[in-house]
Amino acid sequence: MTERVLITRGLATVQAAIALIHEAMLSDEFHVGASYVTEQTPLRRTADSFYLEPSQATPDAYIEWLLALCRDERFRIVWPQNRWSLLIEQQARFAAAGVSLILPCPATETLAEIQDKARANARLATVGVPLPQTMLMTTGAEFNEALATLSASGRRTCVKPVRSIYGLGFRLIDDGKSPLERFLANDNFAISAAEFSRLLDASVGHPPFLAMEYLAGDERSIDCLAQDGRLVRAVVRRKPANSNWRWQVIENDPEAWGIAECAVAAFQLNGLINVQTRERIGADGTRQQCFLEVNPRMSGGIYLSCQAGLNLPYWMLRLLGGTVQAAAIPQPASGLKVAKIEQAVIL
Repeated sequence: MTERVLITRGLATVQAAIALIHEAMLSDEFHVGASYVTEQTPLRRTADSFYLEPSQATPDAYIEWLLALCRDERFRIVWPQNRWSLLIEQQARFAAAGVSLILPCPATETLAEIQDKARANARLATVGVPLPQTMLMTTGAEFNEALATLSASGRRTCVKPVRSIYGLGFRLIDDGKSPLERFLANDNFAISAAEFSRLLDASVGHPPFLAMEYLAGDERSIDCLAQDGRLVRAVVRRKPANSNWRWQVIENDPEAWGIAECAVAAFQLNGLINVQTRERIGADGTRQQCFLEVNPRMSGGIYLSCQAGLNLPYWMLRLLGGTVQAAAIPQPASGLKVAKIEQAVIL
């Protein structure tokens, strides 16, 4: 019998995930529906069915809409891409209606901890995960103190908000160029110490920032298939510092796996999630991976990871839907160089 799955409004990766599920599944194995807040979306071309979400609904109204949709369209599995806190609290109602929710973690407090980078770091520090040296700050004076501490140990400093996605708000502290030089070069990667200090002091009530040791080595994005706090499979994509983000390498990396495994266990993660690391380069050239952050959702590069022969969205549906055991899921290949190609469609 065809399993009917609904994926709610999310980022652009939802379209890629649906296409990947279609590529791997048997004939009529899944019916994958999608919902979004506007009809002008490529999801209409990719999903097996499409539903318009109520964009201004209250939390209660949204839950009633989703329950009614599952009842009317016979969706037994819902893979939410947002409103996780609300849906975590409403799991019992969906279970009573015969609907299984694929949620990233079991409790709203855990989700809040994941999404607060300072709290997530503190949790992982207690289990020995290597981290960049980091200090919490809200004022220009606190930033200047953090900058002095990091500079005294010979480390460059970067800053980022406690809560953000896609690297929004990340800046490297760099006094080597004037503000005008950076403006003319469209440089959104760096900011001077004086500029950032003024920004903090000029913005009353802004969320906290982190001042961090800048890690100059390669970054890794680890796409994880997790089940109730256990890391089942992972694909490690290394982004070499000299690649200019144009290509990545899929590799078999026990160090990255170990960090991801600790994060999955610490937060009892579930489904498809993403862990990021970056290398600290020592004075002698040695490299150590440090945890950067965990995202309780698919990464933007999920379709790159699936080039390793492990179709993560498909196997997640089967694993969490109970139609396959973890041991039967294939292992990913390694040693592959991957890149993305943009494609246009007619809506």
